[in-house]
Amino acid sequence: MKLWLLPCLAAALMAADVSGKWTGNVDVDDPTGGSTINTQVRAELRQKADAITGTIGRQEDQEAESIQNAKLDGKRLTFEVSSAETTGLVKFVLTLDGDRLDGEMSGSMDGTAITGKVHLSRQPAH
Repeated sequence: MKLWLLPCLAAALMAADVSGKWTGNVDVDDPTGGSTINTQVRAELRQKADAITGTIGRQEDQEAESIQNAKLDGKRLTFEVSSAETTGLVKFVLTLDGDRLDGEMSGSMDGTAITGKVHLSRQPAH
């Protein structure tokens, strides 16, 4: 084996993988009341090579929303979600750190811009 291949192989083996079930919360600043709304969420992500699919939604909801336009660039995961409660797409920008995904979401609800902090933890496989 050529020595110059080793760094390439190491990088391929260490590629980030976001597959799994995730739970956590989204803290959204209430634009009307000045308080923070904490929502418990769950996500299920599937990754095959560069393709990422999955769903995200509130813990209590039967059906979660499908993610769209998902991309993983290094440890930076971005995707969009369309929801009946929001106007247009909600954008998520998260950073993978081991079994944690942390970052922000932004979108619009009833014509008002909303932003929130996202904190998810990967659940152990059963």
